Amino acid sequence: MKEKCIYCGMEIEGKGRMKAAIMAERNAIIGGIEKDRGTRVITMIHRREPWEETDESQINIEDTEHVLMRLRQTSDDVDLILHTPGGLVLASEMIAMAVKNHPAKVTVIIPFYAMSGGTLIALAADEIIMEKDSVLGPVDPQIGGMPAGALISLPEKKPIETISDDYIMLSEEARKSLIRVQKMVMWLLEDKMNKGKAEKLAEFLTGGYTTHDTPIIFDVAKRFDLKVRTGVPGGVYDLFKTFEFGACTRPQYAKY
Repeated sequence: MKEKCIYCGMEIEGKGRMKAAIMAERNAIIGGIEKDRGTRVITMIHRREPWEETDESQINIEDTEHVLMRLRQTSDDVDLILHTPGGLVLASEMIAMAVKNHPAKVTVIIPFYAMSGGTLIALAADEIIMEKDSVLGPVDPQIGGMPAGALISLPEKKPIETISDDYIMLSEEARKSLIRVQKMVMWLLEDKMNKGKAEKLAEFLTGGYTTHDTPIIFDVAKRFDLKVRTGVPGGVYDLFKTFEFGACTRPQYAKY
């Protein structure tokens, strides 16, 4: 007798059977975390699954739809488990806005890393739980794979007639994008610290003062006056044991 999907009742085989078994295990683990912490758990974990043909391991619009739908379906406290190298600015901003506007407490849990757009989402939370060596990262926009700060400074470093029209337009788009993200960060932080500190932190995180893959560890996040603490719940690591398939996208592409 063939196995049936625990959700729709359809007969499954091969990779479908494996997916159903793994998803059932994950749901049981998530249920345990929710029971222990009295929260609703939402996950955004970017690991390639064994049943996927392509690697879509970054924040995209589909992630936005999933997280926003789950947030809208509950008025309870939420634990958002994040594991991501970042992704689309718009998608990250939409999730961050939804996290900030959620009527109950939202805790972002970062067992390993939440870079770039993942950090933007974490800044929106009421609390961040991470480990001493978990990392956040800068949120400076990347335009066509290039840092916004570098593009903005280009006309200051070269005569304008030596810069192509394309790069002049990219420089202007980079300027607009940086201002936009900087204002977003300040809005996310306005109820978490005084205006002066929020402005300085927003400028540092968005201004391109470090490389985009610079790790911001717990001690640094604490010095930034972010509301962070250590102590990732053990059930989160049980959940990650079900993601031991495929290749995990790295936070950035720097090679040494």
